[in-house]
Amino acid sequence: MNLRCTFSAAALLAASAFSQHANASLIIEANYTGISGQSVQVTHNSANSTVQAGLLQFNLRPNTDLSVLPFDVTGMSVDAFCVEFTQGVQSGWQSYGLVETSEVFSATQSQAIERLYTAYHPVVGDATSNAAFQLALWEIVHETSSSWDLQSGNFRVSSNGTARSLASGWLASLDSIESQFSLYVLTNANSQNQLVFSGVSLDTPTPVPAPATIGLFGLGALWLLRRRKS
Repeated sequence: MNLRCTFSAAALLAASAFSQHANASLIIEANYTGISGQSVQVTHNSANSTVQAGLLQFNLRPNTDLSVLPFDVTGMSVDAFCVEFTQGVQSGWQSYGLVETSEVFSATQSQAIERLYTAYHPVVGDATSNAAFQLALWEIVHETSSSWDLQSGNFRVSSNGTARSLASGWLASLDSIESQFSLYVLTNANSQNQLVFSGVSLDTPTPVPAPATIGLFGLGALWLLRRRKS
């Protein structure tokens, strides 16, 4: 069965081996199992659709070697959000190439997606926040105007004011957020592309003490040592 992207749906990781597909990406397999979200009315390229916007769940192949993935995965299931309107998602076990967002989107889009995840992935989980994250993601990926506005431009949302308002607030805050994660996309020539939502990798190095702090600590220790000798 071929599910339209506007019905949301996604596919995710079950890795087996490296290949030459999509810049030597990993080839992974996954089986779509369901979605948690809300129904919304959207307009894309002047075409109106009623869609299910939300978080999609996928099972991995039982024999998947999780150690070859570039991030940690707990259990044998993963979550994803749809990023492609122009193609349906194939149900059943499908093979996808796993690539970084920078290989699929422009630098501006990739950075905005990483900032969106950094700031708001902790609050995603209920139907409204799932729908809001999906709407914000679709806006970043499909809007062609110079600003993100869910009520005007190439991609618009005309229903479900709660999720739309939440997504609009998130989009308005992105410029002030510093990305802390590297994100990945599942690509397939015959099935819609998906943003990996679970198991992403932290992109920020572990903080180290500033040189001035280390210097003050060293001087204090030296002063205590001299007091003990006197």
